[in-house]
Amino acid sequence: MRLRIPRLLARWAAITVSISALLFFAAGTTHVSSLRSYLAVFSSLLLATMLTVDPDLAKERAHPEDTGVDDGLRFAARLLFLLTLTFAALSVGRLRHTFNVPTHARDGGLVAFAFSGALQAWAMVVNPFFSPTLRIQAERGHRVIADGPYRFIRHPGYLAMSISVLASTLAIGSWIALIPAGAFVLVIRRRAQLEGESLRNSLSGYIAYARKVRGSYAG
Repeated sequence: MRLRIPRLLARWAAITVSISALLFFAAGTTHVSSLRSYLAVFSSLLLATMLTVDPDLAKERAHPEDTGVDDGLRFAARLLFLLTLTFAALSVGRLRHTFNVPTHARDGGLVAFAFSGALQAWAMVVNPFFSPTLRIQAERGHRVIADGPYRFIRHPGYLAMSISVLASTLAIGSWIALIPAGAFVLVIRRRAQLEGESLRNSLSGYIAYARKVRGSYAG
């Protein structure tokens, strides 16, 4: 436990600094209030999630198995997320008022981002098998999770990710960043479909669960 917290904080700090550097470099300035507000919420959600998730899940997410059904979608999702943030910061910074959204829309986007981040954190806290790799985690006793948000929807994490990235563009203040954000949503939709197919075929009890609970995406 003593070693876990310092490592966790170091990882949180590294991610926060990396995302901050990306946004401020793309914007060409640190004097954009929407960027600072977004980073404050992003960093707070990240820290809260990292402190509350199951330690074994944290280890799985930090060092996932290479095996699994993916087809490069995990890489594509990460790339599109970073492109979304880059386009958004570039728009409100170097391009200034070009392609930007009004202040009230930014405020609404930031609220939506916070709520979607909270939903994703809830899904990760409830589901100890929330791995970035699409695989059956037999070595960890993989089972169907039907608690928390999984009582209402089959893929709350993917739904939260989709809302979060779309909301990020508004929170930062860029219309043009909706283009890579939309591509991100399509990639996440495909991941949800693949995961649904994999779970139906390989995870005991999932078919019965899927009959009772609606999916945020097909699958």
